[in-house]
Amino acid sequence: MSSPNLSLLSHLLRECIHSKSLVTAELLHSLILKSGFLRRIFLPNRLLQIYLKTGQTSNARKMFDEMPLRDLFTWNIMITGAINAGNTPLARKFFEDSPWKTDVSWASIIKGYAQDRHEHEALTLYARMIHEGNHPTQFSVSSVLQVCARSSSLHYGKLLHSQTYRFGLQGDIFACTSLVDLYCKCQRVDYAGRVFYGMQDRNIVSWNAILTGLSQNSMVEDCLTMFKKLLETDVKADHITLAVVLSSAASLANLNSGMQVHGFAIKTPVCENVFVGTALLDVYAKSGSMEEARRIFGSMEERSKVTWSSMIIGYAQNGYGREAINLFKDMAITGIQPDSITFVGVLMACSHSGLVEDGRYYFECMKKKYGIVPDNTHHTLLVDLLGRSGCLQEASEIVNGMQEPDAAVWGSLLGACRVHKNLAVGREAALKVFDLDPCNPSAHVLLYHLLVECGELEEAANVRKRMRRIGVRKDPGYSWLEVENVVHKFVADDTSHPKMNEILMVLEEMVGRIEKEEGYVSKVLSFREGGRKSYHSEKLAVALGLICVINVEKPIRVMKNLRVCDDCHVTMKFISKISGREIILRDVCRFHHFRSGNCSCGDYW
Repeated sequence: MSSPNLSLLSHLLRECIHSKSLVTAELLHSLILKSGFLRRIFLPNRLLQIYLKTGQTSNARKMFDEMPLRDLFTWNIMITGAINAGNTPLARKFFEDSPWKTDVSWASIIKGYAQDRHEHEALTLYARMIHEGNHPTQFSVSSVLQVCARSSSLHYGKLLHSQTYRFGLQGDIFACTSLVDLYCKCQRVDYAGRVFYGMQDRNIVSWNAILTGLSQNSMVEDCLTMFKKLLETDVKADHITLAVVLSSAASLANLNSGMQVHGFAIKTPVCENVFVGTALLDVYAKSGSMEEARRIFGSMEERSKVTWSSMIIGYAQNGYGREAINLFKDMAITGIQPDSITFVGVLMACSHSGLVEDGRYYFECMKKKYGIVPDNTHHTLLVDLLGRSGCLQEASEIVNGMQEPDAAVWGSLLGACRVHKNLAVGREAALKVFDLDPCNPSAHVLLYHLLVECGELEEAANVRKRMRRIGVRKDPGYSWLEVENVVHKFVADDTSHPKMNEILMVLEEMVGRIEKEEGYVSKVLSFREGGRKSYHSEKLAVALGLICVINVEKPIRVMKNLRVCDDCHVTMKFISKISGREIILRDVCRFHHFRSGNCSCGDYW
């Protein structure tokens, strides 16, 4: 029998590497041994690649030990293979035993420690590489920059940035993209922008780095603007791009921007991606369009845990408590295990809808059935639910039974005390908040109003004096709405809007009809100098919506940075009834959908 052709064997092994055909590789391995070709080092090297690529690490190690000859490719294959298999200690052994330490081997071992989150070891190896006279590659620099980004180490990041110039990597796309990511994670978006705009070549990873950085640093409008710049280039957006941009639109509750990105997404192959679908439903849910969010959710072929949780939270924020709980039950049927975020949504649904028994049940369920330890967020929601439902004693016992209740938990109890005018517990809760967060403006304002409503005017005045003394200022309330891509912002008693005369005419007409037809007279309506009535910002914004949103089928969407007050809430209900318009008001806590004189919150918020 004639010996097999070396060229043919090499070709077949290359095909095995691409197809990950282990059976064929084992046959070829046997043939190589019988033909005495083990000393033809390129053949066993390819066998090593196949074994490592198919997860046969023991076979690879046996092959390595049997090899009569090894070259630098052999060692690098074993180092890289061990790292890809998640065995960094073994990779380190191969690295140290190797007689050749090349750019590839240094980059591989540094990457291994960086991926394993052994930051100190990765940085130590990088320093050793420089000390031994080796020049870093774009891959080793990128790995250590990722280490610095995870630890927000701006100082070391700047040192590495300077080294990119020393070693001629200042224009490299991998190194520069890692620098953009580093600076964004260190909250120096200005530095990230300089690096990004200084790049001659940018790929989608580079664009995604700057878009993600802008979004995560609350520069969401800049993120949307940057996305428009991306669309003017030849670089194609991917699923990560769309998920990040949609997340920015969701955080702004910017329905128009979300719809525009949605229109772009459906023209791309990545629209069916689970991350894009989840981000899309989140946009609509956070804009108060639950019907569209539900449609997207129902059309998704694949749903992750995040998808289910996002939909549950969407229902909760929009006041659909029962729908959120029913969806949670559907999630359980699919076999997807809920996590702590899922239960935040479930407890939020109970809290926003006053579902006391359900809230108690699911709080215990998360501990006993799913083994999830409730954190302060879960406790805050439960305390809010119980407190606002009148179970102040139970809510107080829960807070006092916690190991380390934070200011939010005590603040939730304080808010419930104001609802039920429980001064004794309210004072205690306020003092606890002040101990943890002395300059908390919300707690000071809540305590002040509680004292006023309970007739303790002198003590309330002292709270005001304390606020002035320590420099605590109430967050100014403002509302805004978008009309034809223009955002209109209002503060209480605003006079700056060019349509203010029309706005006041509409408001006065509505208030007059409410008093005459519904018999409701505002208890907080006051007058400013000159006899002009005083109006909160959300009333001004809704009045502009009545003027400018001509399509009566289209809801008037208003956002507010604080919780809506009782009077404005009642007024919105009557305006929706008299005008026949749907009003969607998102305050700092939740959505209120006003239709035909009713609110989706059932007057429970």
